[in-house]
Amino acid sequence: LGYASSTDGENIDERLHNPAYTPRESFELPNGKPVIAYMSGGGYGGIEDPRLTKIGNTIYLTYVAFDGCNPPRVALSSIDVENFVNKRFTWSKPKLISKPGVVDKNAVIFPEKIHGKYVIMHRIFPNILVDFVDDLLFENTYLKGEYKISPRQDYWDSRKIGAGAPPIKTDKGWLLIYHAVDDRDASQYKIGAMLLDLENPLKILYWSRKPIIIPDMWYDNVGHKSGVVYPCGAVIKNNNLIVYYGGADTVVCAAKQNINEFLDLLVASSKVWPDKTIYPVPLRKV
Repeated sequence: LGYASSTDGENIDERLHNPAYTPRESFELPNGKPVIAYMSGGGYGGIEDPRLTKIGNTIYLTYVAFDGCNPPRVALSSIDVENFVNKRFTWSKPKLISKPGVVDKNAVIFPEKIHGKYVIMHRIFPNILVDFVDDLLFENTYLKGEYKISPRQDYWDSRKIGAGAPPIKTDKGWLLIYHAVDDRDASQYKIGAMLLDLENPLKILYWSRKPIIIPDMWYDNVGHKSGVVYPCGAVIKNNNLIVYYGGADTVVCAAKQNINEFLDLLVASSKVWPDKTIYPVPLRKV
């Protein structure tokens, strides 16, 4: 996993030549017996799809670990904020936190506890699963998939959905940026948004009727995986929501919109349906 930084959220100021995180354990290193059925990201093993969540003085990293043979699983590591900011990449020993024998991906951790519990979303096809856990140690235990958010039949996200960026707390609810695929066009990944209740993130308050980002640029369609826009991060900076995503699994992209305008349109589009639909304006790609 690489490291790049930006002062304004749009222009890259620095990109390190060396990785910020490297596979270390047997469960994330090619074991010499690749099984095509579990190919992940076009490789025979390694790590991908990182999500970072800062809680207190610790940054937690969730990612997909793949050894080339067994189903990809969710892994967890962490680092002290000061060390990360100063590029001393002293990550904790990673551990697998999803069950063996099951393809599990797209794990994100909420940035604060809710009713004394850490909240983790992950994806076992085709659902977003939600777990409430007492700690992030995962000593002899795995994610259970206690609750689920399922794809919507006859919508643009009917085939599968997965959490993208770790949820962002707003005054209207937890903003979840997610990716999805439609059964009617399984070749394209698109990006949508939900607002979840602040006290009960299992309760969906508003859900985008149309995608907020689609693969409509040339760089979304030229590369390793044509037609894929895939989010792993988002921030609110200078009153703008900025969503970071991969284009065609080849380039890093960003799209933005004023956060208040975005939330207002998301709320309005969820309320007015199906006669006088107001859709969120797609984020401007930058």
